[in-house]
Amino acid sequence: MGRIINDHLKDPTERQKREVKKPCNDVMRVLLCKGVDGDVLQRYEDDFKEQIKFNHASLIGVIDPTGLIPSGKVFIPGMGNKTPSRVFVTRNPCTEGKDGIVAEVASSRDFPDDVVEFFDSLGFGALVFPLGDELPTKINNGDLDGDPYFCMWDEEVLRGINLDSDDDRCEGKVLTDDDVVGYELIYKIDGIDRAVKVVHKLKEDPDTYLVETDDKKGPQTHRELTRDQIFAGRHVLTEVVGHRYKGKGKSKDFEFGCKWSSGGETWESSKSIRKLYPVSPEPLSEYAQSKGLLSDGLLPTNFCKWVKKGLGEGDMTKITDHKTVHGNIEVLCHYSNGNEEWVPMDEAKEDCKIFLGAYAKDKNLFGQPGWEKMQGYWLSEVHDVMCKQMRSNEINSFVSTLYKKWTQAFDINDVGRYHWETTTWGSAYKQSLELDKHGGLIRLPLLMYRKLTPKQQKYADTVSS
Repeated sequence: MGRIINDHLKDPTERQKREVKKPCNDVMRVLLCKGVDGDVLQRYEDDFKEQIKFNHASLIGVIDPTGLIPSGKVFIPGMGNKTPSRVFVTRNPCTEGKDGIVAEVASSRDFPDDVVEFFDSLGFGALVFPLGDELPTKINNGDLDGDPYFCMWDEEVLRGINLDSDDDRCEGKVLTDDDVVGYELIYKIDGIDRAVKVVHKLKEDPDTYLVETDDKKGPQTHRELTRDQIFAGRHVLTEVVGHRYKGKGKSKDFEFGCKWSSGGETWESSKSIRKLYPVSPEPLSEYAQSKGLLSDGLLPTNFCKWVKKGLGEGDMTKITDHKTVHGNIEVLCHYSNGNEEWVPMDEAKEDCKIFLGAYAKDKNLFGQPGWEKMQGYWLSEVHDVMCKQMRSNEINSFVSTLYKKWTQAFDINDVGRYHWETTTWGSAYKQSLELDKHGGLIRLPLLMYRKLTPKQQKYADTVSS
């Protein structure tokens, strides 16, 4: 690239010209967010293909060892008399206007001769930042540990950038999801009682929400309901006031005393409640937790898991300790959402035999009372590697999904580049690139969280918009 730009160097070969890559689509989207007209960007791409313009490059960010580059400016060695006065700079992953800036470029005329000779010796390929300056962090939280920065100095493109634009602007008012969002109820749609869930707050005065069907009784349907419509006599579980066993033998079931928003109070079996709600309603989950029903083996195993899901418990990640309570072994389980809990061994077997066996092996518990069968649960190192690879593959798929949802939202006219949902997908995509290395969860509004598959939802969580 240096040969293409610097007239003092040997002319590049045709092959070297062809090896220069065009600006990636993500950079072009950021420039669109900065106000550059799409026709201008298309014209630049066309000129690049025809080898008329080579006004961009990927450069490695480095610190100025001389300390002479003024604060707020950058310098690009190796450009000779084609050094521009300013340059657009961003770095991947970039998804919105605030991920790029326009920076002034220092002139070699401002440096002593020996400094000019030093920078010339570096050749083309570096973007030099001033010593002790915060400029890199303003470029999509960049640093100088070898990160590549995309630079463009095409004047027609730079003239199109609106330096006074609000990079954080968002089309449509973004409302904070309140306590109604996530609520579940039974609502009659086309004459059929359907389980629906409030997934997003649409507007205020009156408070209006988007609800989405949450069952298999028909096609997925959306409705707009006001707060009054949601709570006016609908069969919504508001409180659990008691529990009891009913029946004998195989017909034995666990029942809960339920208060409803319509004013009624009934006893409902665990089976009937599960038919009404795909996820355990908050009053039931909180009641079961407060009464210690989730760890004493009273509830059926599958129902217990369902209630825990309503509490937001993640997948088990490891077991770190054990104890004996009244002759029964309990183990300390850790989960992907950061929670930990003492769980009876039999329940831990149901959740994940792998971690139970791995713990027993690590603590040399094989053959001890209560641990006799654990050796069969131990996962070999090969299997452990396979699990890590499976997790890595799942995260890669999750990252690809978030990227696709961002680009689709960006390019669709009825959503668009400035829509809050577009910027949220873009931000989630950028965060997801750190999942495999640092772990954690990507937080999304409920409306968007529900657009992920169950496997992808393992790496996400819901949060207010």
